[in-house]
Amino acid sequence: MKVAKRTAQAFASIVVLSLLMTGSVFAYSTRLSHISSFAAPSPLADDKSSTTQSSTSETEHGNNQVSETTHTGENEGEHTLQFKLVAVGTAAGKGDAEVQIRGTDIRVDLQIEQALKSASYSVTLIASPTEFTISSALCTGSIGTLMTSDEGEAEAKLKTSLSPGTYFLAVLLCIGGNPMLTSDPANQKAIISLATTTESETSETDEVNAKQEDQKDQDDIKSAKDSKEIPSVVEVSSTEATITQLDSKFSVSVSRPGDNSLSVSIAGANITGPRVLLINLAKDAGALSSLGSLRVAYDGNKISQASSLSQVLSGTSTSPPSYIVLAASSGVQLLVFIPHFTSHLIELLASPAPLGTFIAQAPLLLAGFAAVAAVAAALFMRRKRFAAPAAL
Repeated sequence: MKVAKRTAQAFASIVVLSLLMTGSVFAYSTRLSHISSFAAPSPLADDKSSTTQSSTSETEHGNNQVSETTHTGENEGEHTLQFKLVAVGTAAGKGDAEVQIRGTDIRVDLQIEQALKSASYSVTLIASPTEFTISSALCTGSIGTLMTSDEGEAEAKLKTSLSPGTYFLAVLLCIGGNPMLTSDPANQKAIISLATTTESETSETDEVNAKQEDQKDQDDIKSAKDSKEIPSVVEVSSTEATITQLDSKFSVSVSRPGDNSLSVSIAGANITGPRVLLINLAKDAGALSSLGSLRVAYDGNKISQASSLSQVLSGTSTSPPSYIVLAASSGVQLLVFIPHFTSHLIELLASPAPLGTFIAQAPLLLAGFAAVAAVAAALFMRRKRFAAPAAL
């Protein structure tokens, strides 16, 4: 009876250890699958995103792409809202705003002119469950910053998101907490729902090879800033993103849809020759400064890393867009080569490298397998030893 009891206990122990082992494998597999699925729907696609709605058509106007979407229902699903931008009170400026809605993802495209020169505007997308009137109290919750050129012109492409629901939407541009430009009509009703279409995007990521800080590189960057080959510098920290305009012929806007993403729009009229955009990411800038893996997109298309800083700073109008990352004492520096103008959107997305994480933890998993196998073997031998006298 004792032998049978011990045999049963040994068998139960093996079963429990096997279940634990199976659970560990399942947990790792689930984790890997989750991380991979997280990387897949990246907003930075190798190709421009496309949808399966048969009523969507796209037309190209210069460097700007305009989507004209026919849809059913009242501003529901994937659609675009068109606004005029008008001055508030005695403020200067006018323009157009386009709010593109794809599921819960929102993109706000702005074009303004005759506004204040070389001025920094905060851009707010107002989303209210009821209709409202514009006031200074609404100059909060900025989705990005826009800086005009020395002619009072600017273009911007900003991103944000909204939870599913019914909203009255409006666009508001403020300076110092005061409304300067507002949308006309004052607001439009929209129903935000979860996306019903899938985007054809890949989950491929690139490991960033950050170059170490080099005095010659810093001297070359300073020279490029002095000559205005670098017309703008964007500084990104944990709390804010600021713009330093070195060439007032350009307008720049920046938004940070999430901790692991950044969008910078840069535009310049009557500009000849290439330019380089400098983005400084502080050490506390979240996932963007960790450089686990980084994707950089130029007008919606993934671009490659350059082999050196000189390649970025010496490119011509026929060279392809590229970027390079330099490790600095304050964080990292990202330099993006732009071969020509008028308006371009630079997008950054940082995400974990799932395969590397799994491989790094694989030895622990193998060690667990070995430990379970050793315990199982010991229990088997013990069962056999106790079982032997019974056989006599």
